[in-house]
Amino acid sequence: MKQETIVIIPAYNEELSLSRVIHQLDKYFTRKQILVADDGSIDNTLLIARRLGVEMVRSRSNQGKGFILRKAFMAVISQMPSVKWILTLDADGQHSPGDIPKFLSTVNGASDIGIVNGKRKYLQMPIKNRVSNTLTSKWCNFWLKWNIDDLQCGFRLYNLKDLKEIMNYGLKGRKFDLETELLYIAWLKNIKLIQIPITTMYAEQRRRSRIKPILDTLRWVWLGVKFGFKLEFFHKIWLTRKKWD
Repeated sequence: MKQETIVIIPAYNEELSLSRVIHQLDKYFTRKQILVADDGSIDNTLLIARRLGVEMVRSRSNQGKGFILRKAFMAVISQMPSVKWILTLDADGQHSPGDIPKFLSTVNGASDIGIVNGKRKYLQMPIKNRVSNTLTSKWCNFWLKWNIDDLQCGFRLYNLKDLKEIMNYGLKGRKFDLETELLYIAWLKNIKLIQIPITTMYAEQRRRSRIKPILDTLRWVWLGVKFGFKLEFFHKIWLTRKKWD
């Protein structure tokens, strides 16, 4: 399975940590299995990726994490036919490559799993991340009756077959809301979602989080509102709640 997996690392101005993250990935993957998705960095991120010999996709200007992830997904789908799994993790060192065996062992022999979502410990998050994540996760768990506690985690493993279905539905997020939008569509399409605990590493970050607590939380709320207006989404919510009531 490891040979059928590619790692996507979305990056924007991550010259301080990108090299370290890629070297840590060498334990599990070849450089040709690592794809850096550069979102218009203006520092040395792109030069570091080229020097290390990894695959790359790039935006000429900073568009947002969601935009560059979608571009990377489309590149894998169109150009890498042998890939069956996509692992995503951030370039800032927030995710521990040591957790990769957990993801791979979780889906080993289980082709019905669509997404493996990393779950961090809320109490170890910075307060602004904890508040926005708690609000969005609790809201979704209440309405959708699922058991995903970390909607904003970027450390995930995707079954490419199911990711194609999600993309075909119409994935539109351009910022941090894309990773939550992915889960909404997966839920709507009955794609199997599971979560596994991962290491919480905020204390080791070298820069402040780029999440804007108020603006990005509003994006997540609006995302839920938009989906709530979809007839098929509302109908499934009603059926799901009726089943559990």
